Amino acid sequence: MAQTIRSRRLGADLRQLRRKANLTAEAVASELGFSQAKVSRIESGEVRVARTDLKAMLAMYGVTDPAEVENFVQAAKDARTQGWWLAYEDALPREYRDFIALEASATSIRTFQGMILPGLAQTPDYIRHVTTAGPAVLDPGHVDSLIKVRTDRQKIILDNVHPPKLWMIVTEGAIRQLVGGAAVMAEQLQHLAQLTQLSNVTLQVLPFAAGAHAGVHSSFVLFDFPGNDGSVAYVENLTGTLFMDKPGEVEAFSGAFDHLRAGALSPADSLALIQQIADGL
Repeated sequence: MAQTIRSRRLGADLRQLRRKANLTAEAVASELGFSQAKVSRIESGEVRVARTDLKAMLAMYGVTDPAEVENFVQAAKDARTQGWWLAYEDALPREYRDFIALEASATSIRTFQGMILPGLAQTPDYIRHVTTAGPAVLDPGHVDSLIKVRTDRQKIILDNVHPPKLWMIVTEGAIRQLVGGAAVMAEQLQHLAQLTQLSNVTLQVLPFAAGAHAGVHSSFVLFDFPGNDGSVAYVENLTGTLFMDKPGEVEAFSGAFDHLRAGALSPADSLALIQQIADGL
């Protein structure tokens, strides 16, 4: 899913206009001198549409109101805007850049984590230990770049004037696992407790007593978007990353999240458990 939500949204709007005008992609391509593949890639959001091409398409679809045309031009400009994370392009795999792009556009983020705490809630020391926990030996400079990217993500998302709704469910195991040792974990848990004071953040802990649960097979993230842009589910494992946006797939993860939420401790009880564990460290 290399395309951003903005380019997908613009492409979907153009596809809707074409269909409303009773035109096929072949007819548009022939009239404007495009290849049919180009029209398809624009409508799917895989490529950015040039200003002149956009205006030609809008004229063919009967969109002539100057204000409406300008709205489309601005939308295309926004879709071409490079994200802040591209400054770290050499350090980030494509899937991670796609993840950040989705995160930056979402109005709501729902995440379930079974083994570690969510990236938006991690302290720098916790990030360092999680990043270097794998078998691969990473260059210290590369590790520093990854830490900087994650802390920048936190500032941009959580300190935003209009931040997304962030609902985190973590297992009791995730808050008891001594990542980096007692001192690092105590600081991490105190930070986690502080995040719960934000009005847009909800945190629940799924206790050991919950037994087998809907997230037993994998952790996941659900990104929700405004209007008719729907949601995207994200799953990561040792060998790859999956982005899923088909309705049936999204509904399955959304249902799993609802079950996890029902089986988890209340936000108040979750905070009490986090503080109890932190005090014990």
